Amino acid sequence: MSPAGEPLPLSVRVRRFLAVARLVVVVYGGYKALQLAGWVTGASARDDYYDRQNRRAAERIRATALEQRGLLIKACQFAGSRADVLPPAFVDVLSTTHDQVPSRPLAELAPWIESQLGRSLAECYASFDPEPVAAASLAQVHRARLHDGSDVAVKVRYPDIDRIVATDLANFKFFVGLLARLERRFDLRLLVYELRRMIPLELDFEREADNARRFAQNFADDARVRFPVPVPELTATGVLTMDYIDGIKITDTAELARRGIDKHEVAALLAETYIRQILVHGFFHGDPHPGNLFVLEGPTLVILDLGLAKEFTAELRTGLMRLTAAIVARDAASIGEAFRDLGFETRSGDDDTFVTVGELFLGQALSAGRAYADMAMIDRIQEELFAALRANPIVRASSDPLLVLRVMGLLSGIGKQLDSKVDPLSAMLPFLTMGAGRLRR
Repeated sequence: MSPAGEPLPLSVRVRRFLAVARLVVVVYGGYKALQLAGWVTGASARDDYYDRQNRRAAERIRATALEQRGLLIKACQFAGSRADVLPPAFVDVLSTTHDQVPSRPLAELAPWIESQLGRSLAECYASFDPEPVAAASLAQVHRARLHDGSDVAVKVRYPDIDRIVATDLANFKFFVGLLARLERRFDLRLLVYELRRMIPLELDFEREADNARRFAQNFADDARVRFPVPVPELTATGVLTMDYIDGIKITDTAELARRGIDKHEVAALLAETYIRQILVHGFFHGDPHPGNLFVLEGPTLVILDLGLAKEFTAELRTGLMRLTAAIVARDAASIGEAFRDLGFETRSGDDDTFVTVGELFLGQALSAGRAYADMAMIDRIQEELFAALRANPIVRASSDPLLVLRVMGLLSGIGKQLDSKVDPLSAMLPFLTMGAGRLRR
C-alpha cells in the first residue's frame, strides 16, 4: 500500500489518460462523422438517425468505465439515471453500472479492513461473506454476521481509490477543457469543479455514519423512510459496518409489481422525502441514483450510501425558496436576482441564462404538472440552454445549489422510470410553508 497522498505510478497515470483519450476520440469522432454524413445526405432529419451511434457510444463508454473503474464508473451511474434527458440507449446501457461493477477479491481488501479496524476479521465478525453483494465506483459491500448473531453490511473503501480519484479528476479537467474549446455548447467545467468538491465527502465513512444517524433522527417520525444503522465500534474512515437491509431496487418496476407495490406510491414517497430534506430539514442526501434507493413493502423507502450529504444554512434555504417561488411565478427578474443571491454569476450579468436553467430543472416539470417532462420539451429546453450558455455563460456558481440541481435531475430521471404522477407544485407547497415557518422561528 502506497503512502497517503502519494500519486499513482506514472505508468498507471499514463495508462488511464490514454484510455480516456481513446474514448473521447472514438465517441466524439463517431458523432462528428455521422453529423457530417447527415448534413451531406439530409438523413439527419430522421428521428432515429443517431440511435445506433448512441448505443455504440454508450457501450464504448461502459466498457472503458468497467475496465478503468474509478470516477468513470460514477459518471456512468449518474448518466444512467437520467432517463428524462438522455436517449434510451444511454440509459439502458449505462444504468447497468449501478449493480454490475467488477468487484475486488476479499484477499486484496482484508489487510486494509484489519488495518482500519485494528483487529483481525475473525475478531470483528463471526462470519464474513467473501463475495460482495454490491460493488460501486469507490467501494464495495459485503454481508457479514456479528458475534451476537446480527446480520450486517460492511462497506469497504478501495485502498487506493483516493489516488485513482485524483488522477481521474486531472484527466477529466483536461478533456472537458478541450471539449469546451471544440464545442462551446458543451462546457462542463463547472461539473468537474463540483466533482473536486464532492468526492472527498464520499470517501470518509466515519462522516457517512454520522450522516446516517442524523437522517434517522430527522425521519424518526416517519416509518416509511429507513436508513442503515451504523455499528460505531466497527466503523473507521475506510470501513463502515451497518445493519443489513435487503430491498428492491427502486427502478425495478417488474419486481415492484410482482410484490404488489404501487410504483406511483413509491414515486410520491420519493418526491416527498427529498422535498422534506431540502426545504424543511436543510440537510439532504446528494446522490439519489437507483443503486442507492431500495423499496420494501408498505411501501418503505430505504436510502443508502449517505456519504454525499449537505447541510444548508437558513439563508441558503430561504434563497432556494425564493428561487422556487420566482420560477413558479415565471418572473425573469426575480429568477435572476434569486440565482445571484445564491452565488451564481453570468458573464454579461443578464438574466436570460438563469431563466433557461430554471426552466430546465424545475419550470418544465411545473408546466407539465408532473415530475418529469416529455423528450420533445426537454430537447427544446436543452437547445435553448446551450444557446444561452454560448451567448452568456455562467462564470461563477455556488456548490450547494448546484448539488440541489443535480439531485433534482436524478429524481426526475427516476420519476420517469416510475411513470410518476406527482405534481411538483402540489408536492412542494406544504413543505415550502413548513420550511418557511421553521426559518422564522
